[in-house]
Amino acid sequence: MSRKIVGFSVALIPLLLAGCGASKPPACGDESTLDLIRSIIQRELGAGSSAASLDAKALREVLAISLAHPTSFDEAISRYSCEADLTAPFNNPGQDVYKLRLEYTSQVVDGDHLAEVRVLPGDLIGIGAAIRSNLQSKQKAPEPAAAPLASEPAPAAQEDFDDLASVKSDDYTDVEELEPSLGAPSPSFDCSRASSSVEQMICADGELARLDSETAEAFKVARSHSADPSSISTDQGRWRREVRDACGDSSCVSDAYRARLAELN
Repeated sequence: MSRKIVGFSVALIPLLLAGCGASKPPACGDESTLDLIRSIIQRELGAGSSAASLDAKALREVLAISLAHPTSFDEAISRYSCEADLTAPFNNPGQDVYKLRLEYTSQVVDGDHLAEVRVLPGDLIGIGAAIRSNLQSKQKAPEPAAAPLASEPAPAAQEDFDDLASVKSDDYTDVEELEPSLGAPSPSFDCSRASSSVEQMICADGELARLDSETAEAFKVARSHSADPSSISTDQGRWRREVRDACGDSSCVSDAYRARLAELN
């Protein structure tokens, strides 16, 4: 079955998958419809994703779909148009869930149950990161926390966030403000203040540093041309926390930046 890209206000991915035979379309909230939607997302995440080996029961645990309801019904082709909320838990401190609104269909064609779901490429990365984090957290046994020594300094306070933009105050500063390091690409933030493993990974990788700088520039351009710049800032902060910072390797970070660049541009 063919897969194609359709242009809306942003690039979306329509996907089609055949299921079991049926005489009428199952409802939007029918478990068979939701399992079909999950299996489409699983397939689109790819054979190398953490979700590839999960069965239907495990998929329900990592891809919860709620508030499913029809928005219309086309009697001529026996098809429901539906909406629902998808929630993918991270199970990491400070990263509770990845959420998005799903738009999908449920239809019967020649006795086969068909479904179509539209998911942004950036959301696919976020879903995949959440599933990977969820499964890794279940595989690791919790370690008892060691009691701090009396001579140990108190842990540093978590960096403040800008309430309006929901990003760290020093994120996405002008690249020109940072001194270049021997001609190597520099990210948009000060590497001497890198506070996470992902930021340290970016500082150590010239290609990731370049992608970070390009994303920062694209973000500034998008915000300056937007009628609602605070919304752009909030979305950028959400992307950084829930997509980029959820990555565990450079390939994931690179994919996250490239998808975000496509959205901003």
